[in-house]
Amino acid sequence: MNSSKCRLPAALVCAAALAFVSTGSPTAQAPANQTPAAPANQAPAKPDPPAKPAEPPPAPGTPLHISPGIVRLIQEKLVTMGHPIPSVSGAWGEMSAAGLAEFQRKQGLDPGGDLDELTLTALGMPEVLRGDVPAGGDAPVSESAAAAGGAPLAVSPRLTRVLQHALTQAGFPTHNVVGIWIAEIDNSPRNFQKSKGLDITNTLDLQMLHALDLTESFLSPKPGKLATDAITAVLTDEALLMTGTPLRISAIGLRQVQRALIQKGHKEIAADGKWSDGVAAAVKKFQEAQKLEPTGSLNMRTLRALGFANPLAELDLPK
Repeated sequence: MNSSKCRLPAALVCAAALAFVSTGSPTAQAPANQTPAAPANQAPAKPDPPAKPAEPPPAPGTPLHISPGIVRLIQEKLVTMGHPIPSVSGAWGEMSAAGLAEFQRKQGLDPGGDLDELTLTALGMPEVLRGDVPAGGDAPVSESAAAAGGAPLAVSPRLTRVLQHALTQAGFPTHNVVGIWIAEIDNSPRNFQKSKGLDITNTLDLQMLHALDLTESFLSPKPGKLATDAITAVLTDEALLMTGTPLRISAIGLRQVQRALIQKGHKEIAADGKWSDGVAAAVKKFQEAQKLEPTGSLNMRTLRALGFANPLAELDLPK
C-alpha cells in the first residue's frame, strides 16, 4: 500500500518489534595457553543438529489483465457519464484511475480506482469476468496502447474482506479484516497456502479463491452487508484509501497457459510455471497471429483464444 496515498490508524499498524540485547559484565579470561578443565562427570557436548534448509521465497504469481480494447471501451463509457479521462486510448494510467474512482464513489463502491469485479458489474460489463468481449471491445488500438499491457484485473476490497474473514475462520487470522491487503507483513495467506499444499505466493491468486470456495463470488458478485462495513466506513472517513488487490495466477495456472501455448505451436518455451521474457514473447506472437492486441501480458481475451472457455473458473485449480 502506498503510504503517500493514505495513512493507517494505530489499530491497524503492526508495530515493529525492537530487539534490545543487554550487555553483561565482562567475564574473566583464562590465562594464556591454559585450557579450562572440564567439570567432573560432564558428558561430552552433543553436536548441534543440522540446520533445516531455508524455505524458498514465495513466488508472487503472474498478474492477469483486461485487454486494451476493453480498457478503451471503459474509458469511453466513463467520459460519456461525465468522468473526464484525458486520453481515450486503451492505455490505463493514474488519470484513468482517478476518473474511475469518481465513478466508484458515486456508485457507493470503494473508490480505489481499480478495475475489480464490482466495478465491472456496475459499468455493465460483467461478461469481461468470464472472458467475453463486450460490443466494441475488440476494436484495434495503437501500438503504444497495446505496449502498455492493458489494465490490471483486481479483486475488490469487499471481496478481499470476505476472503480475509474466511482465512481467519479457517484458523489463519489475517493482519486485518477490512479489505487492506498487505502481503509484506501478513503471513496468513502463505501459511494457508502451505497447509493446503498450494503454490506459495503470499499474494491473492486464483488458487486461493478456489480453495476458499469464493470463485463464484468473484465471477457473479452480489454485494451485501458485511460485519466490517461499518469499520470500513469509519476508516474511509479518516482518508484511508481502500484499493483493490491485483488478481494473479500461481505456477499451476501459468503451466496450464504454457501448455496451451505449446499446443498452439510455441515449442520454444517450457511448461515450468515460471514467467519470463521468453514466455511474454510467445504470448505476444500468439496474440499477433490471432489478431489480438500484442500486449505480451495475460488478459482475459487472450486466455479465451488459448482455449479456456471460462478462464477464471478453469485456471489455477488446486491439485
